[in-house]
Amino acid sequence: MPPAQPPPDDPELPAALRRIAEQAARIGGQVARSYFGRVSAARLKPDRSEVCEADDAAQAAILAAIRAQRPEDAFIAEETVQLAGGASLPPAANDRVCWVIDPLDGTRNFLRGIPFYACSVAAMLGGRPVSGAIYDPVRDLLYSGSAAEGVLIDGTCAADHPLAGCPRAPNPKPIVGIPSSPAGHAATIVQRWLDRFVCRSLGSTALQTAWVATGQLDAALSDNARLWDIAAGALLVTASGGAISSPQGAPLFPLDVGRYAGEELPALAIRAGWREHQLP
Repeated sequence: MPPAQPPPDDPELPAALRRIAEQAARIGGQVARSYFGRVSAARLKPDRSEVCEADDAAQAAILAAIRAQRPEDAFIAEETVQLAGGASLPPAANDRVCWVIDPLDGTRNFLRGIPFYACSVAAMLGGRPVSGAIYDPVRDLLYSGSAAEGVLIDGTCAADHPLAGCPRAPNPKPIVGIPSSPAGHAATIVQRWLDRFVCRSLGSTALQTAWVATGQLDAALSDNARLWDIAAGALLVTASGGAISSPQGAPLFPLDVGRYAGEELPALAIRAGWREHQLP
């Protein structure tokens, strides 16, 4: 039987969920990495995004890892969730822990042999992310945290990690992450940013958001993200003292997970210490 779990109002719950998210993200990322360079086929989903057997295998491994410890929890995942024997999962609801999973964020990169992708796992409760982990299989780096604990890199406080000590020139030009194909309001923002900042479009919303949380990027904009793309990253950004909202400044959370059906959640993440009025 799985171990007894703390109740939803237990202050120790976010740390316990963070440890599970870390384990699951590592497992999913390692499964995905084992397929890198040897995917046999890919298919298009209705939204025209690509998916392959690595997405499916990684997600199955993540589900198994989490359900072995928390079988009563709900799930929202990028790929279709299918359990052996046709078993059903508990319905997503704000009064129970709901895991939000992107087993392979950056599938387009992955399929073209571009080594930049991630596995993202978040736990939500009360309509908000409370714990999360983003694993970079290529660099074997794990970004994780909870609201109470702050942000960790490979289990070390992000501020104490060697990445935080990278040298920077005085008053460097800000570096921001942008969408690959910005449209609408996002395109207007990106056009302004191109004149003011160094812009990077890297192909993984999860990693770009994690890098905002660690201060490697000053901000990141996503225009067509879904909940699974940003749940873990949103937790990391806010846990670091940064801010995340819609591009127009509206809050993203709380969100009714019981009603969420894959709608787009455009997001603007800003690192701690960077004043929001500096951005359009």
